[in-house]
Amino acid sequence: MANKDFKVKNGLDIQSPLPVSMGGTGQTSTTNTLNSLLPAQSGNANKVLQTDGTNTQWYTVPAAYTRGGTASRPASPTAGDLFFNTDKKAFEVWTGSAWISLIANGAVPLPPTIGTATVSGLTASVPFTGPTDFGDSAITSYTATSNPGGITASNASSPISVPGLTANTSYTFTVTATNSYGTSNASSASNSITTATTPGAPTSVTAVGTGVDGQALVSWTAPASNGGSAITDYAVQYSSNSGSSWTTFSDGTSTSTSATVTGLTTGTAYIFRVAAVNVIGTGSYSTASSSFTPIANDPGALIPLQVITVGANGASSVTFTNIPQTYAHLQIRINWGYSNTSNNTWLHTTFNSDSGSNYSYHALRADGSNPFVSSGTDASFLSLGADQLGDASSWGVSVTDILEYSNTNKFKTTRSLAGQDRNVSGGIGLWSGSWRSSAAISSIRIVPSDGTFRQGSIFALYGMRSA
Repeated sequence: MANKDFKVKNGLDIQSPLPVSMGGTGQTSTTNTLNSLLPAQSGNANKVLQTDGTNTQWYTVPAAYTRGGTASRPASPTAGDLFFNTDKKAFEVWTGSAWISLIANGAVPLPPTIGTATVSGLTASVPFTGPTDFGDSAITSYTATSNPGGITASNASSPISVPGLTANTSYTFTVTATNSYGTSNASSASNSITTATTPGAPTSVTAVGTGVDGQALVSWTAPASNGGSAITDYAVQYSSNSGSSWTTFSDGTSTSTSATVTGLTTGTAYIFRVAAVNVIGTGSYSTASSSFTPIANDPGALIPLQVITVGANGASSVTFTNIPQTYAHLQIRINWGYSNTSNNTWLHTTFNSDSGSNYSYHALRADGSNPFVSSGTDASFLSLGADQLGDASSWGVSVTDILEYSNTNKFKTTRSLAGQDRNVSGGIGLWSGSWRSSAAISSIRIVPSDGTFRQGSIFALYGMRSA
């Protein structure tokens, strides 16, 4: 009633909301009231009001400082700008021409730049490039750290050698720099390297006589993998009880893929196996060789050196390798069948890696009343076998002597007698030939002129001891 009296008495009309003309804001809520009294708020988040005594405006309060790595320093700083360098672990101020550290006792270096790590055995080599900004004191050392394991090593310059790693393990590395004020942040991680392990197992172990009592020449093929570290030796073992126990024989540091094992007992059968050795240790042993029995030194005796039997898949060729050079002569005995049925097939033979043009041979085949004589000069092979007359059901045999095969002053000569199990004319022949080279024969390769050798074909190499 008082308000009514007031309005009547004074002639006032109190409005709601109260307009600005009557000392109000004309707004009905607190938010709208604030928006009507303040400068526009849109786009002015996190700013404060500033007045110059007459007008008000939104104002951005500058941060006390920014932070980040060296690469994050402000691009266009103003003199006096403050920055915390997380690489150097120090506050810096822009003087107008350079950033300087504000730590009273100096700053640590920037991180080094990592290089490409390499490994040898169980030791890694970690290269790097030192920082050009090394803080406020010269760098005194660099430290490499492995992941995994946290294995560390230090050096005054690049690279750093990190030994003591675990075999067959993958590692990366980081590097830090240290000066008199502390240690930098770590570099980025290096490439991954894998440490070495022991070598794989050798293969194709064979044992033959050497012409000397109580000895065997053991040969093998190097393993496909050296484990990531060079092979330094081979361990050769032999057993006279079918592998129930083994005796180790090694020449210590040889990387040759053959060894002459001594101290064997004449008349006792032995098997052999071989393992490769590197800086990590001795790898797995090979599968055991076929049995070999040393025999007494009987001048003129034929000593079995190698026997090759063709398996179920047949064979396109047969090769005798690692032939010992301690015998007077060699003899090859062959019992063979072949897969081709359309053409006559001969045994073609070459020595070592010779590709031809050093051979000549003369052949005589008895075929009833019509003797056949053939000869060749500069042929690409020597013929050592029976002429299989297009019949895969037949088998051929041949015996070939190779005279003075190890002599380096004479051409090598051969003599062969061959035949086949056909009840027809022909199939028996005599061959003579020569290999016009003074090189000693260390390998012999035998190939059928057509087709492949059949399963069950047997090729035996003998050595004849000298008197």
